[in-house]
Amino acid sequence: MTLPARRPVGVLRELPIDIDTEKNLIWCLLRKPDLLRDDSLPFSVENFHHGPHKRILRSMLDLDLEGVVPDPGMIANRLTDQSDRDYLLDLVETMWASPSNAKYYAVKLHEVAARRQALFDADKLRRAANSGVLEDIARVREEIAKSSNREGQEKSDWKKYRLDISKSATLKPPSQKFIVGHLPEEPGNYGLIIGPDGVRKSWLALHIALAVAGGRPVAQGLDGSCLWPAPAQGRVVYISSEDSPDVMWRRVWNIAHMPGYAWVKDIDGNHLDILSTFSTMTLLTTAQDESLVQTPEFKELVEYAQGSRLIILDPLADLFDLDENGNREGRAIVQALRQLSLLSGAGVLGIHHQNKASMLSGEKNHQSGRGSSKFGAGCRWAVVLQPISQVLGAEGAEKRGIPEEELKDWTSIHESKASYAIEAAGDHWLRKMAIVDDDGRLILASAPLAANLPEGKNRVNRLEGAEYATAY
Repeated sequence: MTLPARRPVGVLRELPIDIDTEKNLIWCLLRKPDLLRDDSLPFSVENFHHGPHKRILRSMLDLDLEGVVPDPGMIANRLTDQSDRDYLLDLVETMWASPSNAKYYAVKLHEVAARRQALFDADKLRRAANSGVLEDIARVREEIAKSSNREGQEKSDWKKYRLDISKSATLKPPSQKFIVGHLPEEPGNYGLIIGPDGVRKSWLALHIALAVAGGRPVAQGLDGSCLWPAPAQGRVVYISSEDSPDVMWRRVWNIAHMPGYAWVKDIDGNHLDILSTFSTMTLLTTAQDESLVQTPEFKELVEYAQGSRLIILDPLADLFDLDENGNREGRAIVQALRQLSLLSGAGVLGIHHQNKASMLSGEKNHQSGRGSSKFGAGCRWAVVLQPISQVLGAEGAEKRGIPEEELKDWTSIHESKASYAIEAAGDHWLRKMAIVDDDGRLILASAPLAANLPEGKNRVNRLEGAEYATAY
């Protein structure tokens, strides 16, 4: 026998409902999203009665599980009904509850929801009893028991994250692919170029940008050697926060006039966007209530970079208005980098300064970057740059045929982390070279011209396990 689907009007009229407490708890969660992961708060979506509140909370929980800070803008993007978006806007503008009272609101709402559920259960059991069918009574009792044994409802659909073990064990997976070097192609990943000041991190980033935009090997030398082989061609968005448009102009011009780089002139705006924001762009910041929020510029960048293959952020410190040493802030930055990749579909490569101690010691580890250790731990590919004098020392460099006056021109590029590669590639070398163009103008650009140190009068040794780039 099937029980009536609709509850009597009398039951609905008696339902305990506290809309104000629902609003207050939603507001607390908006102001301090970390509360979404606070297990001491007894709340779930089912504790809420008002439909818009349920949909707002579901969006917040889903965003948080994806590593996105659930600010009102991101929540509005998830809401499919315009009336829900309007309601959210009105809620943000009119409420003022303090996150310090979140537990009070959560407990109160939990009690209201428990009373409401008890009325629902009693009504089900009454209707089953009135039906006179013992099977219906037994079934309703079983449903009530299962509901009572659950400690609240699931806060989100965790099953969508579950790996299909049978499929994984029987079907051959797609091969691992990389955007450049060992930066994974799958969205949701980021890489780092780390090093002290003056080691040509931005030059390397520009070479990578040009190579991906042009489908050419990275920093290819005259003998055909390169830092990394030609990647699949795709659009690159390069955010340069430290260097002015004129500086970037000169760098592109210099590289384009190096031997073998005439192809740079054929790259159009559809494949490479160099945006010299010059310290005016912020992607993540702290709100007045001390919550960490994505800025409108973050969302604009996601939209602008849709369909790109690579986004380069140079440097990270200029683009995130947070204390980079804080664990909470470090986690938020890592989440933002991953989310930028997920939402845009592009890989993300950040340029990051090295800390002072690592600069002085010539450290080549990916955990040597400034700020929280979460940056290095969260990336899936990292190269660390150091002056060759720090790696070999003057005496060691001279033994390998590099005179002291040339040390300043050489940079060590060490692949410190390659999470999805069979093994890290080891060391490469980048050398600044100088040529005179047809107009007698001196051009300086960081570009390698040979993979192996050639035999010669002053170059009779080669560094074991390393690839060289040199020029004459």
